[in-house]
Amino acid sequence: MNSSYYLFTNLLSEEETKIVTGIIRHIEKGERRVGIQQLANENYTSATSIMKMCKRLGFDGYSELYYHLMQQKSRLSETAQVETLAQIVDNYSDSLVQQFCVYLEQYHDQKIFTSGKGFSDVVAAYIVQRLSICGFFAFNNVHFYDFMIFQKENGGMATNIEPAVIFAISQSGETEPVINDVRQARKNGYKVIAFTRRGDSTLARLADLLFIVDGARQTLVGGIPNQFFGHVILAFEELMGAFFSRDAHGTN
Repeated sequence: MNSSYYLFTNLLSEEETKIVTGIIRHIEKGERRVGIQQLANENYTSATSIMKMCKRLGFDGYSELYYHLMQQKSRLSETAQVETLAQIVDNYSDSLVQQFCVYLEQYHDQKIFTSGKGFSDVVAAYIVQRLSICGFFAFNNVHFYDFMIFQKENGGMATNIEPAVIFAISQSGETEPVINDVRQARKNGYKVIAFTRRGDSTLARLADLLFIVDGARQTLVGGIPNQFFGHVILAFEELMGAFFSRDAHGTN
């Protein structure tokens, strides 16, 4: 719920409180700005009554109130986003998130690959699906392997494929197939975004951008519960949220 809701509560009647709550619900659903007449109809009141309420709260009109509530919601979402990432990513920093956003913006129209084995492959597949839904050209490690073979057989020449980003996921940071993919990617000019538990691992050393999740020097493969893989997915979701929030605000 929005902080402005609590600010307004003491100033509003029960009917007006329902109106403000209704606006907030529309905003939280991510809908287009609901018109004043629609809001009036939903609350069995008149547009004139809503305008009077807005004036009494110190706003020039309904649009200004709506914009104010939307801005408050955005600030709360960004705060929650930072708090979640800071809890999951051991080496969290604003600059780390900013660089992630820069890479996605820079390579938005290029082919992006992922690499992972075992449970990490499940996470890699999730990242591919999320990126694809969000308008990126994303492919899994099998496609990356095929691309490398194609490059080798054609003397390093490949049409419409330029270096971009590879996401590498390895709990230990030492998974050999993942490390091989990363090394090949680096040779071909790719940026490496890595998720691992070990900051002292080979993968960590090879990464251009490193996210340490549930950091530990030793990883127990059969340990239960193992929250690493779920936390990587959650961290990635929050990072994508930061990217689109940044894009929506016109940040360069």
